[in-house]
Amino acid sequence: MSNYIQIQAQIEQLQKEAEAARKREITETIANIKKAIQVFGLTAEDLGLDSLIKGKRGLKPGKAVAKKAGAKGAKRAGAKRRGRPPKAAAKTAAKAGRKPAKAKTTAKKSKAPKDKRSVVAPKYRDSATGATWTGRGKQPKWLAAALASGKKIDDFKI
Repeated sequence: MSNYIQIQAQIEQLQKEAEAARKREITETIANIKKAIQVFGLTAEDLGLDSLIKGKRGLKPGKAVAKKAGAKGAKRAGAKRRGRPPKAAAKTAAKAGRKPAKAKTTAKKSKAPKDKRSVVAPKYRDSATGATWTGRGKQPKWLAAALASGKKIDDFKI
């Protein structure tokens, strides 16, 4: 019977053999792929690898590859800044002899939303208080109390 130390040594030896076999098979596979690419004239696009080369999503046809750069790099490259200009932009524009950009107002006149619900005529009325109920939804407290005291709902019909 083998003891624990011998089994651990066997595991270590098998892992080394497995890693060597893996490396050998990888080099053989890469060689076979390279040979097939040369024989058939395949490209990365043919293999579906173009999106991996150009980035996660890939590029739209006809677009140039843009280098990733910080804000300083974008300014040097002559790229326009998107969004609201900085507060000092008006002063800079005045110094350069240009008109400062006008601030856009986003305030809109709000119209009250039209109520699309139809008005329902009341079907029940409390003669003592004049309160009404259409018969829809939960019964009002005045009607529930009257019904509990022994009156009938037909007594309140309009």
